Amino acid sequence: MRTSLILLVTSILIGLTHPVVGQQTWSQSGEQLRYTLDDCIAIALQRNIDVRQVYASSQAAAANLTQAFGQYLPAANFGFNYNRQLTNLREQISIVNGVPIRGEPLPNTYSANLNVGWTLFNGFRREADYDAASSAVSAAEADILFQRLAIAFNVTRAYIDVLRTEQVVRARSENLSLSRATFERVKALYDNGRAPITQLTSQETEVANQEVAVVQAENDHDLAKVNLLTLMNVDPTQNATFDPAVLPSEATSLQVEEFRTTIGSEQQSIDRAMASRPDVRAAQDREEAAQATVTSATAGYYPTLQATGGYVWRNFEFSNFDNQGQWFVGLNLQMPVFDQFRTNQQIASATFQHTQRSLEVARLEQQLRQNVRSAYLQLRTAERNLDITERALRTAQLNFDAMQERFTVGGAQLVEVQQANFQLITARINRVTAVYGYLDARTFVEFATGLFTESVK
Repeated sequence: MRTSLILLVTSILIGLTHPVVGQQTWSQSGEQLRYTLDDCIAIALQRNIDVRQVYASSQAAAANLTQAFGQYLPAANFGFNYNRQLTNLREQISIVNGVPIRGEPLPNTYSANLNVGWTLFNGFRREADYDAASSAVSAAEADILFQRLAIAFNVTRAYIDVLRTEQVVRARSENLSLSRATFERVKALYDNGRAPITQLTSQETEVANQEVAVVQAENDHDLAKVNLLTLMNVDPTQNATFDPAVLPSEATSLQVEEFRTTIGSEQQSIDRAMASRPDVRAAQDREEAAQATVTSATAGYYPTLQATGGYVWRNFEFSNFDNQGQWFVGLNLQMPVFDQFRTNQQIASATFQHTQRSLEVARLEQQLRQNVRSAYLQLRTAERNLDITERALRTAQLNFDAMQERFTVGGAQLVEVQQANFQLITARINRVTAVYGYLDARTFVEFATGLFTESVK
């Protein structure tokens, strides 16, 4: 059997039996669970329905390859037959040399046969069938790899979104604490007669608005966790947290330059994706299988040569195998003369399937170019946002600190502090969005260009 079949069966067994890192934690209840990104990916790969479906289809492809290999082997059939006559049991009369001979009735009849057939040539049909089945197995292997990568990719992006929304909640909460501290300061000034009631009510309104923003951020974070847990195919109502340490919380210019060096130019990424992405390889394997099917269909124009042999035995008693049995061998040659255009129809149908597969490869390659282009555009935008938000956060922090000091000594109005605070929280959230947007863009580029792997680097 070919190595591809062995590898396929091995991968199926690994996929079905591989233990999950977080399997014990998510099966428990009543306690807070903590996942890493590798935990989430491992659980999703084990429990995801699409992954289990491609493993099932790969088993069918492996069975087809085994059957195609079996065409090279001889076929053997053994049969045994027993009959007993129930009526009209009369004395038997046989004529031997003109002399009638009477005998007892023989109600029992036994027969056995062993037939062996071996196809020597059938117009290269079995060779084409084997090539088609082998390509189908390779396509199934690639389908497994791509489906696993797709699940890991979606889980990674959802994990990034969970961390992003968590950072937004933290920024909103810290900003709410600052607003409350400002409110307490304004209230103290008001109680001492040094601030009008309008400043107190204005800051109280600001605190309420910040509370609403925190509630909305917490809801967005909860929805992001539900989305991730659903992708993992676990209970989305469980009390779970996710480890932020597995991904960087900042993106420096050095990291940006190193990643750009790793991925290379856009054309280099397209070439790498064409050569390494499993979905492209699966489509190409299916095209090769369809081409082999065309070759198999043309076998109808060729003669078929088959070697036969076996053993036949028949008797009225269960004995005399040596005397009554016969061994035989033979050759069977069949030459097609006219098959009512059946072969023509099969060739046309196989050619159509091959054309469809070829168009699917071309469509996938075009889609791949589009994905790489989109990924590079998203990455470029994310890189620009990193630079802009870094400058905006730095200046917003300086402005807010200055306004706080001026307000403390009475040199700034409350509305100026509120405006500076609004600019600061906006800059902080934009920075969080930019950092995790960059991580998401990197993940998209890695997946589109064939660099993405299941585990965290």
